[in-house]
Amino acid sequence: MKKVIGSMLAVAGIAMAANAQDTTLRYEASLDGVNWSSSVNALPGSTVQVRARVIWSGTQQVFGLSQLIFQPVVNSWTSADSIVGTAGTPGGNGIGPIGGSRTTPIGSVPDAPGVYGRITPFAANFSTTSNYTRGIVGTGTATGLLRIGRADITNWIGVGPTSGAAAVNNFNGGGGVGIAQLAPGSRLATDPAYNSSNDVVVFKFAFTLGSSTAARTLGIDTPLAGVNRETAAGSNFGRVFASWFTSTSAAQGTRFYESIGTAGAAVNVVPAPGALALVGLGGLVATRRRR
Repeated sequence: MKKVIGSMLAVAGIAMAANAQDTTLRYEASLDGVNWSSSVNALPGSTVQVRARVIWSGTQQVFGLSQLIFQPVVNSWTSADSIVGTAGTPGGNGIGPIGGSRTTPIGSVPDAPGVYGRITPFAANFSTTSNYTRGIVGTGTATGLLRIGRADITNWIGVGPTSGAAAVNNFNGGGGVGIAQLAPGSRLATDPAYNSSNDVVVFKFAFTLGSSTAARTLGIDTPLAGVNRETAAGSNFGRVFASWFTSTSAAQGTRFYESIGTAGAAVNVVPAPGALALVGLGGLVATRRRR
């Protein structure tokens, strides 16, 4: 399935991330928010929930995710499909609450069915009414794609200045979903509980399918260009990375470069059983008329 999704995104001029790496960004879909899978069958008009997991499989011992910024992409998107927005965001089209780990209210949500946004405690990157997370429909070569990222990032993935502060729009990958948790060595008693797991759910979103009964498959993945890149000058400039804490008292995360893979999810839109029955009945009538 990953190869299929990768080929679809490649048509839009986007290079996919590698497969087997230390850090894997894995997408899973669900119709009820309880049962998750890499592939689901959904009826037209139904709502599909999607979650992003970040998994460490490297040989070095780590003690929880520090940071990863990424831009989910959904292909085979149509104008009849819609993102499930969050009340209180500008226009009501944001995904998750605005704020951070130390704001009131907090800028994250619990890992629960029907709740969307950054999952607690991964909201250390503060979001505002300007840079909140939302879905952006692609145009031109990105037609038929939905990108999820910062509302103020106007360029498609991989487009824009390649250096300086403007590189966030949208070359260095920093315009995506900002996932980070506060370091174990600099925490306050009031901070959200620390998550030391090496397999964590970090973000959830949902969308409602259009009413068309045409069969199609929506692929969900992140291209390599949609992952954060090193912006500091030096030998690692421009390299993608994920940060993990390498001790229980670390004041900051350790960056692991060029070692990120993705595993996509697929949503297969299938006609309702009644529609299939009508199609079969229509064929039978046509056959009898031809006779």
